[in-house]
Amino acid sequence: MSTEKANHTEPDLDPTEEEKQPAIEPGKKTLKDVVLEGLDEKGKGKDLWLWIMFILCITPNIINGFHVSSYVFLSRMPEQFFCVVPALNHKNWSYEQIREIAIPGGLNTSQSCNVYKWDYDKLADLSFEQAKIYLNDKDKPKTASCFEMKEQDDDYAFHYEQDKDVSFVPEWNLVCERTAYRSNVQVALSIGKFVGASTFGIISDKYGRKACFNLAAVLYILSGLLTTYSPTYVLLMLGRIGLGFCGSGVFYSLFTLITENTGQKYRSSLSIAYNFSYPVGFLFLAGAAYIFPKWRDLQLALTIPSFLLIIHIIWLVESPRYLISKGKYKKAYKMLYRKKPAPDFLLELQCEKEGVEIVDAPKEKKEVESKSCNDKIRGWFQEVIKIYGPSNLRNKALICHFTWCVTSLTYYMLSLNAENFKANIYIWTGLTGTVDIFGYIVSIFILKFSTRRLSQFTLFVLAGAFLLAVLGVSKEKEIVLLVLAMMSRFCITSVYAIMTLHTAEMFPTEIRNSVLGISSTAAHFGSFFAPYIVDLLGPWAWYIPTTICGTLIVLAGFLILFQPETKHTGLTDHVNEDAKEETDIEMNKKE
Repeated sequence: MSTEKANHTEPDLDPTEEEKQPAIEPGKKTLKDVVLEGLDEKGKGKDLWLWIMFILCITPNIINGFHVSSYVFLSRMPEQFFCVVPALNHKNWSYEQIREIAIPGGLNTSQSCNVYKWDYDKLADLSFEQAKIYLNDKDKPKTASCFEMKEQDDDYAFHYEQDKDVSFVPEWNLVCERTAYRSNVQVALSIGKFVGASTFGIISDKYGRKACFNLAAVLYILSGLLTTYSPTYVLLMLGRIGLGFCGSGVFYSLFTLITENTGQKYRSSLSIAYNFSYPVGFLFLAGAAYIFPKWRDLQLALTIPSFLLIIHIIWLVESPRYLISKGKYKKAYKMLYRKKPAPDFLLELQCEKEGVEIVDAPKEKKEVESKSCNDKIRGWFQEVIKIYGPSNLRNKALICHFTWCVTSLTYYMLSLNAENFKANIYIWTGLTGTVDIFGYIVSIFILKFSTRRLSQFTLFVLAGAFLLAVLGVSKEKEIVLLVLAMMSRFCITSVYAIMTLHTAEMFPTEIRNSVLGISSTAAHFGSFFAPYIVDLLGPWAWYIPTTICGTLIVLAGFLILFQPETKHTGLTDHVNEDAKEETDIEMNKKE
């Protein structure tokens, strides 16, 4: 577009198309400049715009807190269970009598998976006392699992000393060799988060934060209902995967919305306060579980609040910074100022639009169509290539993925190790929620007096030290172990809040949510293995899970020292801006 003034024309010549388009005066603010200024003002919190957005963003995440720890209550293991021999049961033998005769360990065993392979048809013709006398001088026979005996006689079944419908474990016999199926219910949530984090991250960057949230919210409601009324184990798994999948979409789209639209004054505080919703969800969960002891009733009680997400779908707005990054200045202007842009700005947009059309006009139609087709094929991978292309972005992203992974692994390991601490699950869940809240509060003050890197390094090393200190404590000292576990959880919670903010600040707007999404995928990859580390390695030696996590956490602390410091720095919008800053830093080092 010509930079000549509009009133400067030759009287004898026809004006050209270039001369007809008004020029932008040097130094004049563009629509983008005005929108950015308006966003900066809104981000300072001088009116209700920022605070209403924050409330709308934080409340849905309380629901995520419900489902993250609900597994502890939904899958409560019966205190006692054993295999019932049908031949003896049909003769009206009591459960105690059957245990004493048929179960290895007899009445001294609270949980048993096997039965002796006696001739139960013969024993059934005797009374209990006669059977004891008959077997008194006989050697113990081989044992077989209850599931193995059930294959031969379908009347074999487990008896559970637990109120009916308190847990889904008795409903599908998720004990003994099927214990892994119980753990898989929690892993299903992690699988959903694993896939949902990267999927919704790319959707958010491609189609917008609000579009991502709307889709996740609708699917969230449906997944909750499926989990509540699932008649089979497979449908229960699908419902849990759906809850995890949609939970990632809700969490990270709203977190990005808060982070990228809040000014530097409140960005740290609001980003961390956003995480308060998780432990608040834990506290509500403990109360709901106490009121609704049956697992389906509890799941329904946790699902009903998700219908409130419809309100958020209606009232929540798109991120103005996202609109700016996509060149939708007019829409961002109307959102911030609640009016249309001035005619000069509209004319400026029209000129830019016509300029693009003139450039594209000579291209062949076939070539344009071919490019469009290629864009569709490469669309889902384009954001990933932007992240791992430039070396500076790639190195930062890989460190983020590792630290997120081990943080999540440690967090969930501590949650699942609750049974080993002999703690009441209601008190345990409430205590973890309380510790998490204090962890987030303390992290706010830490950030005011410390840098992002130093605070993370210190918290990582302390968390690892508390876990490794378990090696020097006897298993019988339950209170000491509980204190060490809670101190480590406190540090992990604090570092998670700072780590999430640091990651969001390190990357430009156009890939920010993708990096957060992929890092979350790595985090849930860690949570995916947490149940198996606890359930499979824990029985070998109770200190193995804490030792593994403690070592990895300390390593994460030292890797953080290689990340750039982002305190008191502004957010970038495009990858090329970040690359330019990196080049300038390198040039300054050489000078």
